[in-house]
Amino acid sequence: MTWMIEVYYLPPVDAARETRLDVLVARYGGRLDFREAPEVDSSPNVCLTYEFPELARAEAAAGELRAAGAHVEGPYEYT
Repeated sequence: MTWMIEVYYLPPVDAARETRLDVLVARYGGRLDFREAPEVDSSPNVCLTYEFPELARAEAAAGELRAAGAHVEGPYEYT
């Protein structure tokens, strides 16, 4: 079973921010699984979906991201 969190931020797309997020998530064993760019007719946000092998790691990463001011949803079971 794997777990996921979603990190949202407002555009414009920020490659440096995404790199910082990737590095933080990797410390907890997570990896970027999906990146959804903002859409004109749908969500105006960038959404990054990170996958983790264990719930505890996903929770720890989500907590650190939230403490840093990121908008995080989850963790959720990745089905």
